[in-house]
Amino acid sequence: MSVRPMRLYGLLDCNSFFASCEKLFRPDLANKPVVVLSNNDGCVVARSPEAKRLGIPMGEPYFRIKRLCEHGDINVFSSNFRLYGDLSNRIMRLVSRWTPFVEVYSIDEAFLDFTGSGLRDTDILPRLEEIVATVRKWVGIPVSIGLGPTKTLAKVANDIAKKRDGIRVLLDAAERHEALARLEIGDVWGVGRRLAPKMRRLGIRTGADLAAG
Repeated sequence: MSVRPMRLYGLLDCNSFFASCEKLFRPDLANKPVVVLSNNDGCVVARSPEAKRLGIPMGEPYFRIKRLCEHGDINVFSSNFRLYGDLSNRIMRLVSRWTPFVEVYSIDEAFLDFTGSGLRDTDILPRLEEIVATVRKWVGIPVSIGLGPTKTLAKVANDIAKKRDGIRVLLDAAERHEALARLEIGDVWGVGRRLAPKMRRLGIRTGADLAAG
């Protein structure tokens, strides 16, 4: 099997990062809902999967959910950005073992450029599985990785990965088209709410429409 000539970008995203950081030092909170608040405890900035299932919205003012948290066994934390920054740095240093080309996109996201790394088709999935497992083992934070021939497609793949088993590869043309056809234009990275209405007026309603143009 030959080495792929295309560019290979992975997007690593730490799952529910702030909440995962808080849970890391509180084993008793395993499988329990956790919410992290912004500076001055103003609003929700992170939710564990358990808190998401309870319907707590991102950005919700704390005063609106305070009663629910107090009576619903929901664990609430003030932001600890020193802790989050330290764990983020550990993760970014760790993933540089697999590629020196790590572009930190945010405190909980990084693009990994595997172009020219010699990865063959049969190597890709085991390599991504190794990264996810190693970060979980040595840092303790769950992560997802999406991989594609562009950063935008890596982002699309990552969004799918977070809803599935933590890894998604979008290198096959048919699979890319299927994923983009399901992606509403407003959810395409770089489009957003401001440009989406204009795109729709032009008949561009999905990521596949945009790619075809």
